[in-house]
Amino acid sequence: MPQRAARLPLLANLQRQATTVLAAVTTEIKQREQELAALKAEAARWQSVRREPTRENGPTAPIPRKRATKRRRLDWTVILKELPTRFTTKDIAQKTDRPVAHAYTYVSRWMKEKKVRRGKDGYEKM
Repeated sequence: MPQRAARLPLLANLQRQATTVLAAVTTEIKQREQELAALKAEAARWQSVRREPTRENGPTAPIPRKRATKRRRLDWTVILKELPTRFTTKDIAQKTDRPVAHAYTYVSRWMKEKKVRRGKDGYEKM
């Protein structure tokens, strides 16, 4: 039994040290959290001066991107008039500088309006 008596003071000493270290770490964490809150408030003030939206999740959050400059709207009736009597969707895409999918959309509209019909190698004006 004498061995147990020798171990208890060592264990008690270790527990006291752990308690003091834990208390020091806890106070350090609270202090850093207060500093972080103050810095976040300051950042929000500066962003309001710059009139930027604040990022919710901190500096690693993705920055909201601004939209690309808007392209001018096209008058598709004018484009139809400028096309040759026989054309393809590639011709429309090249002329308008838009994707071919846009060309198919407008060709289908023109077909509904009976301005265009399907030809041998593409489309024909009516």
